[in-house]
Amino acid sequence: MSLRARERIYTVYRLVVIAVRFTPIALVFLRDNKRFLLFGGERDVSEEGHRRRAEKLLATFLSLGPTFIKFGQVLSTRPDALPEVYTEVLSQLQDDVPPAEWEDVRRVIAEDIGDPERVFTRFEKEPISGASIGQVHVAERGGEKYAVKVLRPGVRGRIEADLRVIEATLPLVLRFADEGQRFTLSNVADQFREAIREETDYAREARSVMEIRENLRDEPVVVPEVVEELSTDRVITMEYVKGTKITDVQTLRARGINPTRVVRDLQRAYIQMVLEDGVFHADPHPGNLAVDAKGRVIFYDFGIVGRITDETRNGIFDFYVALSRHDVDNMINAFMDMGALDPDVDRKLARRMFDMVLESIRGKDIDEERAQDLFDEFQDDMYDFPLRIPRDLALMVRTSTLLDGVCYTLDEEFDFFPGVREYVVSKRLGPTGEAVLGVATAVDTAVRNVFSRLPVEYRKLD
Repeated sequence: MSLRARERIYTVYRLVVIAVRFTPIALVFLRDNKRFLLFGGERDVSEEGHRRRAEKLLATFLSLGPTFIKFGQVLSTRPDALPEVYTEVLSQLQDDVPPAEWEDVRRVIAEDIGDPERVFTRFEKEPISGASIGQVHVAERGGEKYAVKVLRPGVRGRIEADLRVIEATLPLVLRFADEGQRFTLSNVADQFREAIREETDYAREARSVMEIRENLRDEPVVVPEVVEELSTDRVITMEYVKGTKITDVQTLRARGINPTRVVRDLQRAYIQMVLEDGVFHADPHPGNLAVDAKGRVIFYDFGIVGRITDETRNGIFDFYVALSRHDVDNMINAFMDMGALDPDVDRKLARRMFDMVLESIRGKDIDEERAQDLFDEFQDDMYDFPLRIPRDLALMVRTSTLLDGVCYTLDEEFDFFPGVREYVVSKRLGPTGEAVLGVATAVDTAVRNVFSRLPVEYRKLD
């Protein structure tokens, strides 16, 4: 049987499995929209009801393997795609699976860089960490220790089959989605397809590690060095750097390491990666960050790397210029240019929303009654307000959320923005740069102020 025939058979098999798992969930959601599926009005679903649906969705993603685990993780970072209760539940998705069979892993390594027991003087068969896409082994060579990350055998084929199923079924899903959600769901699917393919390309990951390592060479952080001659698109060999888990504050203090200094170094590194270099480590959860004996932050696992495009930078700049001029129409246009707002948005609603943000920035109090009036007036539109998050911005939001938790654990009193302002001034970006950061702080405060007035069921963007 040819390879293409086997791929077709496996794709059909996955289509059947996915359909069986998702059909009961789809029927529940359809019944929510039409009480008797084909006719009747919508039915009210309590928050607890939505939580039960979210937990069922979580279990389904877990049962379907790596592609859907990753898809669920992406959805958990997209409050523009799902209500808050769903993103909250899906954020519990843990990509922690049993290790692949050693002989299968050994075969991948042997095909790419040679027999691991000959290339290395010692190779530990049990991985030190593992996920649905790859796993990491410790090895030694010439007296040096290395971390060898190996792509799971056969994972690309399974992912490609699942992507074909998603591509084939997406038009059907969009037909039943609310109009305001079609733009988002299509956008998320496109971004996910690109992201998961990148995550299975270890050659790309190795290039990102080398680029970030070079960019941060003058910062007090550690990015492991890649051994290029022992790395391919399925295997990455890097120096093994041991450290203390970054959130183990008690151990850090016992070793004479100041947690506040650690968090400041982490902050500076991310400011440089995001604001200056445009390429950043986008998965800074505590398992991927450590501190070495010298107190330097160590970065592990560069499977998810964010890149800020020139278009996004220009869009952000245009937005701040419009904001400084109180030009609501161009604020809306800037969001559209960044892909963060559906071009077909109800501009009347968008103007009202941005007007409230501007008034909050100017120091005017937005009373709850006025906010409630706005949301009552545009009740249906507000639930599906087409504010969308492009992938690069979504990764920034995800990264900042993870960093916030890490920084709080290290120092509860740490304040991010004064450090950002100090850094910008030190790099001589001038008063304009400092003013932009001041506006950014004000925007963040204003948006939270406005959306805090939302009724609970509308708090999608808070």
